[in-house]
Amino acid sequence: MPRSRHGRFQRGFLLCLLPLLALLTLPTGPAEAAHVQQEVRHVPRRTTLTYLRRTLQALEDALSFFHSQHASVNLDGVIGTRMVEGTLKVLLTNLRKRNQLVQLPGDLAVDIQSVRDLAKVVSDKAEPHVAINEPAYFDRIWPTIHEGVWELDYPARNLSSSVITWPYRHLEHMEEMESDDCLTELFGTSGKANETCVISDSCWDKMTKLGYHMYSLTHQIFYLQLAERSGCLSEIQVKIRNKSQPGLRELQDTFCANILLEAERLVQHGYPVNARDLFMEQAGLCGMYGYWQFFRYSWLDRILGWQDTEAGCYRNGNWPYYLDEHRRTKREELRLANGCLSHMTTVAASALVQYVRYLTEDYLHSLAQLHVPHLYWD
Repeated sequence: MPRSRHGRFQRGFLLCLLPLLALLTLPTGPAEAAHVQQEVRHVPRRTTLTYLRRTLQALEDALSFFHSQHASVNLDGVIGTRMVEGTLKVLLTNLRKRNQLVQLPGDLAVDIQSVRDLAKVVSDKAEPHVAINEPAYFDRIWPTIHEGVWELDYPARNLSSSVITWPYRHLEHMEEMESDDCLTELFGTSGKANETCVISDSCWDKMTKLGYHMYSLTHQIFYLQLAERSGCLSEIQVKIRNKSQPGLRELQDTFCANILLEAERLVQHGYPVNARDLFMEQAGLCGMYGYWQFFRYSWLDRILGWQDTEAGCYRNGNWPYYLDEHRRTKREELRLANGCLSHMTTVAASALVQYVRYLTEDYLHSLAQLHVPHLYWD
């Protein structure tokens, strides 16, 4: 059972007075990203620990909400809990390999493991209900919530400064069903054949085409991650060679560099209510690739502030809402108890767990006096 929100952590405590830090100039695009590290001032350890504890608390609260709704949550909700489970498992494994787990304050090491365990409990409890409540959808893309599928292991890294970027347009290029159809090829669940790791030219062209925006762009990252984690890496490499593309790393860099530009644009426009789930999805997906430019304290403050402090979930006052084209392009949304939203809480959890990873690594770097900061002030 999940622990009380008021048990292990102290929700609502005030932050210590943060040291006054000079505001840093944000990179306006990937071309400037390589220079960010030289401009960053390292954040004091006590500040990092404060944020780490707050973020763990918020993540546990979101998982506890999903636990309370495990019989009703949809498949896309379980994607988020599996992402949390996988990310924390990889983090803990790497910390043990490097003998760094013992360097964390004792309560934090225990807390990270407890949140990982809670994510597994929620995922395992919810999965059979999803199979019953959404049988057709489950049959098509159940591997997206298979245990272990979200255990991506990428080190912290910079976005390349040489990738192609394109001007922003408020335009979607594909609907959710289109990307799901391409996922069923990978999973062997299309109904046409049971063979896995099938990648048709039409799907590969669609899922790696440059110039997409918004949810269509994050769907491309989602597809590439699942293709890799489904054991289809050799098939990916064949497609890249046949299409004369530069490489998988370059695709990751290109998509996430353009996603970063969109995220910064959302910040400049005041975090529009109808795009907050997209903003958190961007951090969650590109964060799994190790791109530390997506993690900033001011962004984390916003994400923490959007959480319902009582229920632990995330909601949107304008739900249900659609894009200008009146097409559903995001992953499936479901309204749960108290107006809480399954997809929005899912993407919040996916972003929060990446912040946990980066805050933990940033703290350990500070102990080793390695000035490789992952989060910065803006």
